[in-house]
Amino acid sequence: GSDQHRGWFQTSLLASMATEGKAPFKALVTHGFVTDIQGRKMSKSLGNVVDPADTIKKSGAEILRLWVSYEDFGQDIGCGKESFDRVTETYRRFRNTMRFLLGNIHDFNPDSDRIEFSKMTTLDQWALGRLNELVKESARAYEAYEFYKVYHALNNFFTVELSAGYLDMLKDRLYTGKRDGLVRRSAQTALYTMADTLTRVMAPITSFLAEEVYAELPGNKLSSIFLTDYPKPVAAWDNVALKEDLAQLFTIRSDVTKKLEELRQTKAIGSGLDAKIAIRADGALHATLKKYESLLSEFFIVSQVSLSMGQLEIQAAHADGEKCERCWYWSTELGKEPQFPTVCPKCIPALV
Repeated sequence: GSDQHRGWFQTSLLASMATEGKAPFKALVTHGFVTDIQGRKMSKSLGNVVDPADTIKKSGAEILRLWVSYEDFGQDIGCGKESFDRVTETYRRFRNTMRFLLGNIHDFNPDSDRIEFSKMTTLDQWALGRLNELVKESARAYEAYEFYKVYHALNNFFTVELSAGYLDMLKDRLYTGKRDGLVRRSAQTALYTMADTLTRVMAPITSFLAEEVYAELPGNKLSSIFLTDYPKPVAAWDNVALKEDLAQLFTIRSDVTKKLEELRQTKAIGSGLDAKIAIRADGALHATLKKYESLLSEFFIVSQVSLSMGQLEIQAAHADGEKCERCWYWSTELGKEPQFPTVCPKCIPALV
């Protein structure tokens, strides 16, 4: 039982302190037991034994290692198909997100194309600020042997910050922006920085994935991820005001998403780019929206956004104008450039 195995360390501690005046170890980490999913002790008679070798053969050592980091090992941990399925889904999310990052920096050279932080777009600066928080949080967790906190911090970052938000917002810039233009290179700088940083945060618990991703990163690098240093937070990336401002925008974004879904259900629009959003707000919220007005269509992934003063209200309708055949944004200014009659003004700089 747990009292017995922890008792061994207590006995050795007391004996060493009495005879040597010091602890017999520099650090001590003890763990609970692995049980079945119902919390019962594993035994052959019950037939509830989970063999690590079988798990490795079926799912790979990476999944087993990630499962070990999934829960607080200081407590007894239940082991079964459900927990491995959950971890496998998390691993798939990690892998697919890293594939997206690598796919969108294929033409990026960090030595010549990197944009200075101060010149990056507001959204990219925010994203690196969130990455900074992940680095700090994971470093504290590793130092305290709280690997489950690293797992959940990474899972939250991949699921909430990246997949459900930031990466979706970037797609227009990445796919339709001028190839070597500032806004596209700014996005690529953020993605490269994320890929490089995340591989080093992930390496202790998803070693194979981290090594695979690191091998595909552009630019000069060492022969292995395990020869690199753990990432350190960058003070310049911390911007409390920006974090608080965008937290307000994300709250509005969730309401916008509901309005767009209502339009989809009535077949009024297909994608969000078919829509326009009108937001009425007052006070500090209106000031925040006004401050980031040029960002809002990208942030909400709609074609048009208008602001007005008044009690908070969000309305959604089909966008005005015609659909740009290049970026799929709707615009009332198609044909402004005679050379490209079916393209919106936003796309012109990428074509000339």
